[in-house]
Amino acid sequence: MKTTLIVLAVLAVLGGGTVALVNHFGGWTTLTGKAWAITYEVSAEPAQTLVDLTYAESPNRNRKETPQTVRAENPLPWTVEVIVNAGEKAQVSATPKGDQVLTCRILLDGVKELAAATGKPGQMVNCETVTAT
Repeated sequence: MKTTLIVLAVLAVLGGGTVALVNHFGGWTTLTGKAWAITYEVSAEPAQTLVDLTYAESPNRNRKETPQTVRAENPLPWTVEVIVNAGEKAQVSATPKGDQVLTCRILLDGVKELAAATGKPGQMVNCETVTAT
C-alpha cells in the first residue's frame, strides 16, 4: 500500500511538472511539432556574384511561431536548408550587386519545387509559398 501511494505521488508530481512546462511554453495549442524541411536556392548569371539575401526559418519546430527573417551577404550559387512550421510562409529573396539575373527556388525535402522565380537584370527576385498544415 505504501509503495502504491509513493508511485501515485511520483506520477502526480511528474504530471504536474509536465503541465507547468507546457503552460510555460505557451500552452497545449502552441505545441505543434509539425514542420517542413525547406531548401532555399539562389543562382545568378553570371554565376559568381555577391548578393544580399533574406530568408525565413522557424526558430523552434515545437512551437507555433512566425518564421524569423535572416539576412546574409553571400556568393552564388547559394543554398540553405531550414525548418518552417506547418501553415507558415517560406520565403527567400535576393538583390544583386550589379546587373545579374537572379533565380530563386523553394524546395520541399530538397526535391519537390514549391516556388520558383527569375528576376530582371539588376532587380530583386522573390520566391514565397505557405507550407501545408
